[in-house]
Amino acid sequence: MIDNVSGVAANKPTTSTGRTGTSNLGKDDFLRLLVTQLQHQDPLNPTDDTQFIAQMAQFSSLEQMQNLYNIGEIQEANSLIGRYVKAQEYQTPGEPDLVYGQVYGVRSESGVNYLLLDGGREVKVSDVVSSMDGNGLTAELTDMVGKTVAVRVYDNKGQVVNLREVTVKSYQINNGAPYIISDQGESIPLADVWQVVETTGGQSI
Repeated sequence: MIDNVSGVAANKPTTSTGRTGTSNLGKDDFLRLLVTQLQHQDPLNPTDDTQFIAQMAQFSSLEQMQNLYNIGEIQEANSLIGRYVKAQEYQTPGEPDLVYGQVYGVRSESGVNYLLLDGGREVKVSDVVSSMDGNGLTAELTDMVGKTVAVRVYDNKGQVVNLREVTVKSYQINNGAPYIISDQGESIPLADVWQVVETTGGQSI
């Protein structure tokens, strides 16, 4: 079964050209605004205690909401351990970079939660679009059959240096590891798929 990631991770703001931030204010922004307001208040008509207390209460409420969000995202991340996930990363504006992998761990850094994937990659929890059990993984692979996919090309240091297109003829799962089989008979790890190119009658759409 393929599950769309629900809850906190699915309610993130996105754009069609990449994740470049949101218009929502965070707690740090709120605190800076409050400090700026206090610094520039009219000395003859200062902010009264009632207004100040109300603003501090708003700040405290915002901080609690963000803490709850982070806790919820960590719980979501831990629930994905052992499952295959598909994520979309926007390294540069344009088409998203697909990332497939099985989750074996979770880490947090500077308030950002990451999933550790087999093969050494990691993705932000907020970039995950679906998680898959065995049946879901099979359905994902089946859906690629007959389509053209762009796969990563590596140099001898393991760095991605190019992309190439192959047509998927079939797939296989060996010892739990998924592979696509090209029409040339190549066995390519699913983790090397960068993007799926939909085709109809030989024309890209």
